[in-house]
Amino acid sequence: MTHSLRPIPRFLLSLALVVAAVPLSAQMDGAFTLRQNDRDDRVNLNLQLADGRSNHGRTFDRAEFSDVNPTGDRITLALRRAAGNFTFEGRGTMERASGSYDFAPSPDFRREMERLGFRDVEDNALFVLALDGLTIANVKQLQGLVSDKLDTPQLVRLINHGAGLRYVQAMTDGGFKNLQSADYRRARDHGVSAELAREMAELGMKLPLDELVRMRDHGVSAEYVRAMRAAGHRVGHEELVRARDHGVSADFVRKMADLGYGGLALSEYIRMRDHGVSPDYVEALRDAGLSKVSSSELVRLRDHGISASYVRRTKELFKETPSVEQIIRLRTRGDIGG
Repeated sequence: MTHSLRPIPRFLLSLALVVAAVPLSAQMDGAFTLRQNDRDDRVNLNLQLADGRSNHGRTFDRAEFSDVNPTGDRITLALRRAAGNFTFEGRGTMERASGSYDFAPSPDFRREMERLGFRDVEDNALFVLALDGLTIANVKQLQGLVSDKLDTPQLVRLINHGAGLRYVQAMTDGGFKNLQSADYRRARDHGVSAELAREMAELGMKLPLDELVRMRDHGVSAEYVRAMRAAGHRVGHEELVRARDHGVSADFVRKMADLGYGGLALSEYIRMRDHGVSPDYVEALRDAGLSKVSSSELVRLRDHGISASYVRRTKELFKETPSVEQIIRLRTRGDIGG
């Protein structure tokens, strides 16, 4: 008996294609660890996705968690966000716990994001937005703070780099307004905060963002500026960057000043530091009987490899302390072994 296959009605085929094209909100899961913050009453939460390739860490107030239910050595809790909800189950307490979690993305939030012009709002994007606690109102606010048109990947990158709404708002309040999202992200990556900008401005260094990034990259902090000023060097940021690059610290300047080398130009301390003239070297030469030596002479002595022991041998030869020129001449001619 032969059975003929009936063709699938066109409207059913179209319906199947439409259903296949609709993105489904699948749960995301993985492992979590939760620890009490040592400095305050907040907790540090770390989430690892089940694929093992991604880790996300945040610090939360305890009040942000709901449905906290400790039972024996087990605990369950939830973190409910506009972009989706996290549920946790594991062993421990709110001071220390570990286990597994599930994330359920919010389809309503996804639709609202699409109405704002965001495309391809996948579950992993909602995961990041939820972890940061963003609402639709927050997203709109962030859109208004940056000068470029945010898309989904840019928004996720901002948050993953710690340059979310709180950071951008703080930088905006600090005078860095309407920058591109990449500029805020770069500043955050280089450790430039609104607090740093404010401190530098209070020190008379109201700098553009690029210069703040440069100073931060070279290790010039507000503390360094204050310390160098206390050591007698009230100079511009360019000189401070150069000094920091050459390893000149406020402690180095103070120690050299205590040895009689105070009040020099910053460039002179840089020169001594570059040539290996340290406070220990100066003290060793003094113990060997060589004192009242200028900073330039110290550099020359160091460049010629003259040590304290070499100075002592020259004293034995001359029966007195020779001049810097005599010591260098002897060293150059090799009259006294190293």
